[in-house]
Amino acid sequence: MRKFALLLTALALAGCAGSSGPREVRVAVTEKGFEPAKIEVAKGTETTLVITRKTNATCATEAIFQETGRRYDLPLNEDVRILLPTDAPVTLHYACGMDMIRGEIVVK
Repeated sequence: MRKFALLLTALALAGCAGSSGPREVRVAVTEKGFEPAKIEVAKGTETTLVITRKTNATCATEAIFQETGRRYDLPLNEDVRILLPTDAPVTLHYACGMDMIRGEIVVK
């Protein structure tokens, strides 16, 4: 019985160890646009947005963030990592270069 309790404790601690570090939120660019198009993130949680363009069938070959003016190229089938500011509640809007395909990140 004691060995079983030790095993459960070890498994619980191993699960906790894997949760450290920044959180990654994945967004795919598909024929439908940014998926998901709306993301919610907890204030104060270090978060990296990972955008992967999976199609050539849209104009979303870049993501432009309205509030910062930052522009990120989205090469086909490559992860693009963007560290998100989460120190204060804010809604960040981003879109393709033609402003036809849009997404948003809500920091609460």
